[in-house]
Order: sequence, then C-alpha cells, then structure tokens
Amino acid sequence: MAYSDAELLGDIQAVAAVVERAPSLQDYRDHGEYAATTITRRFDSWQNAVARAGFEPHAAESEIPTDELLAELRRLAEEHDTRPTADLMNDEGEYWVSTYRRQFGSWANALAEAGFDPADGRTAVQISDEKLLTALDEMATTRGATPTFQEMERDGPYSPRTYVNRFGSWTAALEAANLEPRGSGRVSDDDLLAELRRLRAEIGTKPVADDVREEGAYSLATYQRRFGSWSGAKDAAFDESESSHS
Repeated sequence: MAYSDAELLGDIQAVAAVVERAPSLQDYRDHGEYAATTITRRFDSWQNAVARAGFEPHAAESEIPTDELLAELRRLAEEHDTRPTADLMNDEGEYWVSTYRRQFGSWANALAEAGFDPADGRTAVQISDEKLLTALDEMATTRGATPTFQEMERDGPYSPRTYVNRFGSWTAALEAANLEPRGSGRVSDDDLLAELRRLRAEIGTKPVADDVREEGAYSLATYQRRFGSWSGAKDAAFDESESSHS
C-alpha cells in the first residue's frame, strides 16, 4: 500500500506530540506507525522528513555527544549487516555525514572510532593499537624488511588506512612499531604519483585534497612540498599518465 506524503508527515507530527520535541529517528522507530525506511526513502533522508513536518531535524551539531554519533554508526551496521557508507548515513541515519566529518575530522576517522575498518568493510570490534603494531612487526619479520603502505594494503591483515587514521600517518605508525621507514622515510616521486592514481581508480574521479587527507597514504603537505603545490602534484600524476597513453 502506498502512503501519501501527508500521512507520513502527519505521523511524524504525532510522534513529536508523544515525545514533546522534534522526534529522532529512534523516537519514530519506537512510536511511529510506518516503517522508518519508508519515510527516509520518500523524503531522501530522515532530516528532510522532519524538516518537511515542520521541525528542526536535531540538536545543533556541537551539542550531539560523540557516543551518540558512534552508536548511530553501529546501529546502521547492525541493521544492514555491513559497514555503513556515507550514502547510507545520509539516506537512513539520524545525522548528516558532514556532522561526522566536523566532529571526527573525516568519515574514515568516524568509522575507525566506531570500531570499523574503513577500507575492507569488516564490522569487527575496535582493533587495539597493540594488534595493529604487532601485525606490522610480524610482516617486517616475515619479509625481512619494513612493510610499505602498498604491501600492507595488498597482503596485510588490516587496511593501511586504519594505521593512518589511528597514528596520523603511515610513517608515524611505523615509528610507533619501532620500524625504520624504507629509504629513511623519503618516498619517491613515482610512489607519490602512483598513490594519486590509485585513489582515482578507487573513487572513480580525480582525487581532491580531502580525498588525500581522508584516504591517502601520504600527507597533502608531502605533495605540496615535493611538487610545489597540490595542483602541481595533480598535473604530474594525471597529465603525464594520460599523455603517455595518448
């Protein structure tokens, strides 16, 4: 049976009368007549539905406790049996993805804080620093050399971006494990450019600065220092690559 917009919005208003405030998504699940997903799909997001019903969607971002944001991530993961994506949060979550980025620095950081590996989608319990560093040490022992970001991504038990999120950078993670970065920590220009091309293949478009900050193996400052500017790094990565195939 198809419900009209008026019926759905009227039920949101009815729930608001019960809880005596603008209802949260959980309030609606507890007291609403219709499936919450029916509403989020009809109005594109819960926030839009609440606004259409005449309410402010939720408290100001600065007033939302961190544990509530993380709990909402875990709820979505349990409901959908997968790591929540940014689109899923915007479509069915109680908060905007932008809220997570402001409070945690990036969507990937929020996933890591909630206990998810942002890259491989596993909904495991939060990986301890000790396990992450032990995995680095074991790879170094097995290979006879400090593992690179790409080797961890290809062969390691955890995503290298989990290390970046936890320790601030891949080099910082190696230092925490008492490992010496290869080449005294200086990555080659070719590796820097290859990482930008990898990001493009992963996200389907040329990466912007935020993509490097959130998903990249190396810092934005490294690209700026090495190539003179972020634009210079992009020109070197993509103009050369594309011209070589023309």
